[in-house]
Order: sequence, then C-alpha cells, then structure tokens
Amino acid sequence: MEVHHHAHGTHGRKNWKSYFWEFLMLFLAVFCGFLAEYQLEHKIERDREKEYMNSLYMDLKADTLNLGSLLVNIKEDIVIYDSLFGIFRSKRYLQETSGAYYFGRKLVTLRIFYPTNGTITQLENSGGLRLIRSRTVVDSIQSYKLAISSLNNIQEFQREHFVLARTSMGKIFDANVFDIMMGDGSKPMERPVENYPLMPFSVSDLNDFHIPMNFIRRNKVTQLVMIKRLQKKAADLMKLLQEKYSIEQK
Repeated sequence: MEVHHHAHGTHGRKNWKSYFWEFLMLFLAVFCGFLAEYQLEHKIERDREKEYMNSLYMDLKADTLNLGSLLVNIKEDIVIYDSLFGIFRSKRYLQETSGAYYFGRKLVTLRIFYPTNGTITQLENSGGLRLIRSRTVVDSIQSYKLAISSLNNIQEFQREHFVLARTSMGKIFDANVFDIMMGDGSKPMERPVENYPLMPFSVSDLNDFHIPMNFIRRNKVTQLVMIKRLQKKAADLMKLLQEKYSIEQK
C-alpha cells in the first residue's frame, strides 16, 4: 500500500516583508490624509485672517472719516467758546444778545467718538487674534485700541462739566429763545434775528457757567492732540495692512 505524505508548504503565508510594506502603505495613507487636512485647515485660517484684516481696514477707514469730522467740530467748538465769553468779557451782550444766545446754545453740544470696532471686538471675543501671524500687526491693533480708550476716557471726563454748565445756563439764557432758534427741528439751528433779553444774572451766576465751560475748553484742546495722534495710528495701521495682506485702497 502506497502512502502519500502531505507536506505543509508555505503557500499563502506572509513573511515580515509583506507585513512591513502593508504597514508602510497604511502609514503613508494616514499621514497623507493628515497632511491634506492640515493644509486645508491652514488655508481656512489664512483665508479667515485675510477676511478679518479686510474688515478691519474698512473699520479703520470709517474711523478716519469720523475722526476728521470730529476734529473740525471740536476746533469750531473752541472758536465758539472764545466768541461767547468774549461777548461776556466785553459786555457786548448789553447791546446785542443774539450772538450770546447763538454761541451759548451751540457750545453745550457733547461730542463723543464712537469707533467702528466690530472687527476688533469679534477678533477678541472669538480668539481671532491668534490667526494673525504678524506680531507687528497685533501690536499695532492693541496700540490703536489703547489710543481709542484714552480718547474716550477724556471725553467721558468732560461729561460732568457739561452737566454743571447746562444746570447753570438757566440763570443766564431764556429757554424760550432756544425754542425759537430750534424751530420745528427740520432745519439747522438759526441765530436769533432779534436781541432777546438775557435772564437777570449776577456775576456769580456767570462764573458758575464759565468755570465748567473753561474745563471743557481745556479738555477739547487736549482732545485735538489725541485725535491727531489717533488719526496717525489709524493711517499707519491701514498702510501696514495693505503691505501685509495686499489690500487695495477702496
């Protein structure tokens, strides 16, 4: 009887090289997937960064326009202050009161700078500042924000003096004349065509009005310096954004 011996061959078995190549291919597939995801995330962040900077540029442009208007108005306020108290010092109000009423009413307008800070607020609240690669840009944004805060603080400081000035105005000016000057509100305030009498005020009453207005004038002179400094910071930051992010002037 013939006996056949069946040897257990190696057919179908994997050696260490096969396992190595399978591991390598799997590793490369996972690694390439990771790289692709990283590059995509990197691109998304760069796109978001540029979007933020474009938005910030437009905010700065709006601030620049508003600061320019504020600068003109504050210079006008200082001229009005000098005109009003020049009338009182020279006692011209004894012959002509229309100027006193006109300048007195215009002078108690509180002017506050409200920055267009939507982008900066969003950057801070969402952690978007980490997206900005340039340390120079981040430092410039923080410096600009600090300058705005300083201007707002000094503008708020004048508020209490405005309250004092407005409180004492009733001893000097007749409110009915202010109503005539304002009309129905559809037109700009007009200078009185008649010389309406002032209230029978004393030297002390005038002084109570003059003292807070004097503080306000000094405050406005300081604001002029701060506004010009803020304008320069805004212009420098806009220029920096143009250079770093290829932002075109709009």
